[in-house]
Amino acid sequence: MKAASFALFVLTTVTQALAAATGTPNDANRALACASPSTAVPLLRSWNGGWGDHFYTTDQNAMNNAVNNLGFTAEGTAAYVFPGTTGSDGAIPFYGLWAPDRLDHFYTTAAADVTSSIRLYGYEYEGIVGYIYQNANCGGVPLYRLYSASNTDHFYTTSASERDTAINHLEYADEGITGYVLPV
Repeated sequence: MKAASFALFVLTTVTQALAAATGTPNDANRALACASPSTAVPLLRSWNGGWGDHFYTTDQNAMNNAVNNLGFTAEGTAAYVFPGTTGSDGAIPFYGLWAPDRLDHFYTTAAADVTSSIRLYGYEYEGIVGYIYQNANCGGVPLYRLYSASNTDHFYTTSASERDTAINHLEYADEGITGYVLPV
């Protein structure tokens, strides 16, 4: 029994290591560590031109409030993420923060970013927006993070073209890939 358990452990470890090394999804990896795409929910995006702020949420009521009462314009679904409070297989928390003095929403998968943003920049923790993948092994696409110092705005998109336009024409700086999400 111990030998069989050890063999299964080795097989699982090697399969996951190979999938991570190649950066391509495979059926064994999907079965072991990927959430079911059928459980994903829309990550809604909106923009407030007066504040120069993007807002993202999976909560339709929060989006309705932002649009109806706070001057945001709905921009549709940015991506699909996983809901819940305990996470999904292979997915990590996508934290949401808000800085009232800066009028900026900020989202990250790094707990250290949450702590430093609260301590150094006055952000308030709003909770976990959803769960996303930390790599492309489960078939996700990159969620790019950009920042505009002139607007004090964090902007997230899965579109390389939209990212490039924001960088080349709208004064945003590329801050890399926040994580991987299911495409629209």
